[in-house]
Amino acid sequence: MKKYIAILFITLMSTNNPVTADDWRSSAKNDEKLNKLIKVMPGASVIMQQMGERYRNLYWAAKQGKWKFAEYQIEEMQDLVETLTITRPKRAKTANKFMQSAFKLYPAAIKEQSWDKFSHAFANMKKQCMICHVENNHAFIVLPDHPRKGNSPVLEAN
Repeated sequence: MKKYIAILFITLMSTNNPVTADDWRSSAKNDEKLNKLIKVMPGASVIMQQMGERYRNLYWAAKQGKWKFAEYQIEEMQDLVETLTITRPKRAKTANKFMQSAFKLYPAAIKEQSWDKFSHAFANMKKQCMICHVENNHAFIVLPDHPRKGNSPVLEAN
């Protein structure tokens, strides 16, 4: 995600953009371009929606013994939280606290491919999610202990 934002920024700042003269991307000054780019950065709600998808897929990947896919979900979730710290700096403190505590139990679970260890790690992550939600005045957003299903076609493959 960060790579795409940087590429977008560089592209918009260059003078060789394939845009029309009345397009702000070519006619605006760099500070105005930057302000517009900041406005379109994904907010916490967009990132958290993606986190929810990863949360479900993580659970079901491990449940199905698709440990590499589970590990991938964890990596993507970490990237999303890092993106959040950039796009929404006021959330950085709680996001960093979450990062330090939510993922620490997963390496052993993934390495050992242990459902028991994974279940413990997943429960810990859910707890950390809820702590973060409370700290950000979103306690009404409650996650399930056991998501009903994942949404990735990878989870449908044998």
